[in-house]
Amino acid sequence: MLLPLLFACSDGNDNNTVMAEPDLPFLDYVANPQPRGGQCTEEVDVSAPLIVNGFGFNHRNSRNVASVIDSSNVHELTLNYRFSPANANEKRGVPAVTAQALFPTSGRSLYALNRLSGCEYWSYTNADGGGNFRSGSILFVPGDAETPATLYAGDFNGFVYALHAATGELLWRTRVGTINFLHFVTGGMQYHDGKLFVPVSSKEVLATLALPSACCRSHGMLVALDATSGETLWEYHTTAEATEVVFPDQRIGPNGASVWATPAVDPGRNALYIGTAQNYTEPLTATSDAIISLDMDTGDVNWIFQARSDDAWNGNCSVPDSLRCADPEGYDFDFGAAPIVLEDGATIIAGDKGGIVYSIAADTGALNWSTRVSLGSTLGGIHWGMAVDERRVYVAATDFSIAKATGGIADLVEGARPGIYALDLQSGVVEWEIHPTHTYEGLTSPSLFSASLSVSNDVLFAGSLDGVARAFSTADGAELWSLDTAEAFTDINGVPGNGGTIDSVGVVVAGDGILVNSGYTTFQGVDGRYQRGAGNALYVLSLTPRP
Repeated sequence: MLLPLLFACSDGNDNNTVMAEPDLPFLDYVANPQPRGGQCTEEVDVSAPLIVNGFGFNHRNSRNVASVIDSSNVHELTLNYRFSPANANEKRGVPAVTAQALFPTSGRSLYALNRLSGCEYWSYTNADGGGNFRSGSILFVPGDAETPATLYAGDFNGFVYALHAATGELLWRTRVGTINFLHFVTGGMQYHDGKLFVPVSSKEVLATLALPSACCRSHGMLVALDATSGETLWEYHTTAEATEVVFPDQRIGPNGASVWATPAVDPGRNALYIGTAQNYTEPLTATSDAIISLDMDTGDVNWIFQARSDDAWNGNCSVPDSLRCADPEGYDFDFGAAPIVLEDGATIIAGDKGGIVYSIAADTGALNWSTRVSLGSTLGGIHWGMAVDERRVYVAATDFSIAKATGGIADLVEGARPGIYALDLQSGVVEWEIHPTHTYEGLTSPSLFSASLSVSNDVLFAGSLDGVARAFSTADGAELWSLDTAEAFTDINGVPGNGGTIDSVGVVVAGDGILVNSGYTTFQGVDGRYQRGAGNALYVLSLTPRP
């Protein structure tokens, strides 16, 4: 096999570190045979080596993880099993994976499954006001003499959960945010040195359409929790409280600047890097559409890099002549993709829904370079995330838009440039670009890559809105393998299931295989020319045939 190209998946001795070359500890893990599906006959081994963990796969959000998969064998990936719990129409959340188990979510439930056989160790379903688990990561933090191995997850109603990894028992639950029914957790969380860092976003960007009050009262946050107790250690608020009346009974601010994406962790600088969204209305703030460096101990601001300062937008802007829309109307070009810290430790790579990639100095927030890859749109541009190796950043752009208020026809913006782009990390120069297509009702249509990308060795993985997972060569973008997940099936437990749109999480590389969430309904995720719509499928594929 090829040696992994990226050596910096390890960030020291933190518990959500992914093991990197030359250690592939899952290869030496001896697992007891377990039944195919159904209930497992043994318990979760919380000491099993960790394979992949978190939305960005590591503290740096590189979306690059060591594995045995490379360009010489990726075509040998075959289906191991599919898991499709009933009563769900979307698959969200990056599963945490050990050599023994994987921990996926579906709707309001979190599961512990045997990685190889698909049997179930336990499941947990939230209650008492809990919502669906979201697109962010499920974090696995190994235990010690005083603290059990713990799983962390966040939900649509703003709750953060800590579960005993061995049993699924709830250890604690904490609500983050200042306006309970408007704040929620959709980005991935990070863990470092006993602290859990939680990005907080706001539903009000669209909920304002149905609310009787003026737009808008809520704003983004980054909350640091004590990982053992759930106690709040500090909060960073992206704007002040909304007390300024801009237009009586219609617009009040400041607001917005939600934190949708997974923060990056920089232990060397004791810093966090977060990306923010647009303001919802005036007044505009210096914290919108920005990458912000925060002190990990206090939440104090080190620096702010603002990509654009004229972007105020909310769902009312899709309603003609609405007085709740900002004046002038902005673009909705936020940083929804997670910022990436490069292996050199000195550089941050970020991409926004405006279709621009930025290289930023980690010490100061100064801009090194920027490169436009697409026109941008309300759905991206660059939507969920990018991936890096030691030479390039790999960027997916869609230029796909929709009238979010009405659910109107979703289509490409005029002059759209959807595709996957590989940029030189030092200069930002595009080294190669590809524009895959598929056929829908006899028409050749662009395949749209909104989900986050993944890299392992010399292979780039991408999932498209039409439900196809693909592997490409990192050298030139040549397609190496593909799998259409948008089909009906019976899962490993005899439950009817189906795949659909691939968005958000994308493909997760897990040692000797990959995981694919298939099914997504947000923003008119119906079966059509570009999207395949609802689904409840987790695909588990492997290089090694399973009995």
